Amino acid sequence: MFHFVSGLPRSGTTLLMNLLGQNPAHHVGPTSGLIHLMRAVKDRWPECQEFQAQGLEVARSMVLGAMRGLFTGFYEEPLTQGKIVFDKSRGWVHYVELVESILGRPIRVITMIRDIRAIAGSWEKIYRRRGIEFKMPDEDASTAMDTVEGRTQRILAPDQVTGRSVARVRDALLRCPDRLVIVPYDQLTAEPSATMAAIHDALDLPPFDYNPDHVEQITHEDDNYLGADLHSIRSKIAPQPPEPWRGVLPDPVAEAIAREYEDLNRLAAGPVVVGRKNP
Repeated sequence: MFHFVSGLPRSGTTLLMNLLGQNPAHHVGPTSGLIHLMRAVKDRWPECQEFQAQGLEVARSMVLGAMRGLFTGFYEEPLTQGKIVFDKSRGWVHYVELVESILGRPIRVITMIRDIRAIAGSWEKIYRRRGIEFKMPDEDASTAMDTVEGRTQRILAPDQVTGRSVARVRDALLRCPDRLVIVPYDQLTAEPSATMAAIHDALDLPPFDYNPDHVEQITHEDDNYLGADLHSIRSKIAPQPPEPWRGVLPDPVAEAIAREYEDLNRLAAGPVVVGRKNP
């Protein structure tokens, strides 16, 4: 069985994966490359002359079967052991329909969200403690990143990781809200046991007693080449301070983000939402 973890950067996906990993029935890992293998097949197979000659409609079911084998082969060992696999990638919310075609069943995507002001503030804190390995982007971007406002605008730009993730989550909320399990980061840190129970209910998983006071980090991602530590977690889950962007983002910047992303910020301040129907 596969389940998928997605959502916004700096919103607790690494923490959630390591908490899920406490359950011996689960297999978790770092950000997965499976989605890139899936996309490579999806994007290339219609270009193959052999499939074109055979007829794309004829070959389609065979290609879907091969892609299903890609999923099961990628996780052959844990699936053979009878484990439930959780695959993490920010892109899964964008490919819900494709994954359902491949697996032949509806899926649910655990979608971590957080107030966009907190995300921007987290990125700004990372920038301020960057190491000597940190490399500025191209010259134009480097100039834009000379100020807090410029750095914030850049991370939220549509061609950047955070901005693209925001766009994809917003699109999924319109396109397939019933497939999403919305998990606010503040809810996970304030009430971890209740939040994990809600996730289990949403995915029809047996109950499990998680220990939020001692979360061992079992997934690892090497961020040294970026000059910043992006995936380390604290061993004890604790509620987050209110408005963590205060003193980090200038008030006008925070206010602009509050207006632009009011929809996501409202969700981020609420409870876990399972399969919200599209109005």
